[in-house]
Amino acid sequence: MKQVVEMLDNLEAEDGGDIAYNNIFSGSEIQDLAERIKITGDDTVVSLSLNGAQLYQNKKSDTWISIWILNNFSLNQHYQKQQVLPSTIISGPNKPKITDSYLYRGLHHLSALQHENDGAGLHMWDAATSRIIESRIILALSTADAVGITELDRCVGHHGARGC
Repeated sequence: MKQVVEMLDNLEAEDGGDIAYNNIFSGSEIQDLAERIKITGDDTVVSLSLNGAQLYQNKKSDTWISIWILNNFSLNQHYQKQQVLPSTIISGPNKPKITDSYLYRGLHHLSALQHENDGAGLHMWDAATSRIIESRIILALSTADAVGITELDRCVGHHGARGC
């Protein structure tokens, strides 16, 4: 990934003093992952986000939405409509009892893509370089709002006896 390589070069050159940490590729965890699994510029890094939405005034969150975010783009394009892909819409009126059953299809599909060609990646045409590339799909983050994170990690929420 171009952003990871640039960040690693900046860290080596400047000891991290004047670096702007403004992207997920700036973090040490993603850089450690990039070194460990040898992320290349051909790989696709995605994030999953789950959030509840209050569609009506004075009512609890009655609709849940999950999206896939393509992280390979620059900051000014990162969260544009074209780089955010809808995954799941869970309608109300109540919170889903087993959120995993709704997220299963998307995560199963992600797993199938990750195992394509024995893990070598998905064959794709790169029009910019006029060649076929192998792009691994890498899940970098699973995010949610305060209410949704308990659905993703199965921990007690902020109302629990020992809240998060």
